[in-house]
Amino acid sequence: MWRRDSVFWGHGQREGELKGFRSGRDIDFRKQIGVYVLYDEARRAVYVGQSGSGRDRLFARLSSHRRDRLALRWQYFSWFGLLTVNKSGKLSRWDKQAKRVYGTIGSMLNEIEGVLIAATEPPFNRQGAKFKGSHRYKQRLHADAERVELSELRDMLRRISKKIDKLRKKK
Repeated sequence: MWRRDSVFWGHGQREGELKGFRSGRDIDFRKQIGVYVLYDEARRAVYVGQSGSGRDRLFARLSSHRRDRLALRWQYFSWFGLLTVNKSGKLSRWDKQAKRVYGTIGSMLNEIEGVLIAATEPPFNRQGAKFKGSHRYKQRLHADAERVELSELRDMLRRISKKIDKLRKKK
């Protein structure tokens, strides 16, 4: 579970960053493809989406949710990527969308179950997700990230609501 307020979304001419790390190595996950989950302040899932496969990549999708109808509804996110990290520390190249993926029904069910367990953290599952050949990356907290506390977001929403009410009364 990564924090929205610890991402540097970009500013002016500076590109945003979506960095994670494992074994001390920083990896840029902006171009990752896969599925992601947005969570509210109580860490309840509020939205599930996908990146890549003809859509924007992970960073672009998350960034768009900062401006759409979900903008004030999520504080955390998790993602489950399909591109591996090469020995050089870069994401593997994009494969063709039509590429076939093979496996058994059992392996497919294990992967789906693993994503659901990791995304929802159900209290009665004793065993965590079992992803074969996968790695967990921790979020790199960016020094330039715009930290916004939940109380600040609530205050902004109240101010906006008051302005809207005033505009409606003027009509």
